[in-house]
Amino acid sequence: MEIKVALDHEELSLMAAEKAADYIRNNPNTLVCLAAGDTPLDMLRELVSMQSRGEVDLSSAWYAQLDEWIGLGANDKGSCIKVMTDTFFAPANIPKDRAMFFDGLDTDMEYQCRKMECWIKAHGGIGFTLLGVGMNGHIGFNEPGTPDMPGCIIVPLDDTTKSVSQKYFGKELPVTTGITIGWRTLLEARTVVLMVSSTKKASIVREALEGHVTIDIPASVFQRHKNVTVMLDEAASALLGRAPLITF
Repeated sequence: MEIKVALDHEELSLMAAEKAADYIRNNPNTLVCLAAGDTPLDMLRELVSMQSRGEVDLSSAWYAQLDEWIGLGANDKGSCIKVMTDTFFAPANIPKDRAMFFDGLDTDMEYQCRKMECWIKAHGGIGFTLLGVGMNGHIGFNEPGTPDMPGCIIVPLDDTTKSVSQKYFGKELPVTTGITIGWRTLLEARTVVLMVSSTKKASIVREALEGHVTIDIPASVFQRHKNVTVMLDEAASALLGRAPLITF
């Protein structure tokens, strides 16, 4: 595990964008999976800016959506697909046939799981994934206690996730369930970046990186990955008991 610490969120976003762009430049036709939470948004915007400067061709990659709130669709504020479309896919002019999304409004979520699993398999597995870490240590919607199983899964949302979720929607919505690529499949990605920002995440960062590997803190399972880079700002790294390996 490589740990990199940036001065602040802005520097962190630039660092993560360069890591993603470098992978895409060196691995055309790779399958990429990017998180849609608050932390990666500036990183996604920077990737679009890098493309406009001719530094990377984002349309050379294929994309798999990480997760979605069940009950929300492409036109719903705060849905993962809308966030990714508005922030990344539309501004970057990614052709629609190069990305696979979950449909949170489908009545057959098992079909949505199988569809994404087939997409991932058809593209040789996930080459690069950039993931955030939730306040409860979740990865995507792999909530605390999510079992070790391959493929995509339908998950009851943890109380912490349900509480935090309301900030995305602009109104109170009774979201209770998510669909996500499971942590076992994410763990098979060839390159993983965990991106975490802010003081409020410092405690869970310490538990995930320095504590025991446990499904009660899903982010901790990435301690097992052979090619994972943890990117933090100084605030998120504040409680780590060992010095960071690299400072950006």
